[in-house]
Amino acid sequence: MAKTIVQEPEAPVQPVCVHHWVIASPDGETSTGKCRVCGLEKEFPNSAEDGLWQRNVPQSRWTGRADGNSFGDGY
Repeated sequence: MAKTIVQEPEAPVQPVCVHHWVIASPDGETSTGKCRVCGLEKEFPNSAEDGLWQRNVPQSRWTGRADGNSFGDGY
């Protein structure tokens, strides 16, 4: 006896947007951003409470300088 294979129709794949956010100027705790590509709107926080700006990382780690001197040091 031959087996019959029933193939389920595949769900349509939704394209993924690579968002290009245009964020309004800070006014309060959050600012509204809108994607230029798909129009999605999202709220963005106006503060860096995640500690991004409070890290204790030496200047030289980010600039490659041996010390924290300004641009007058030849770099």
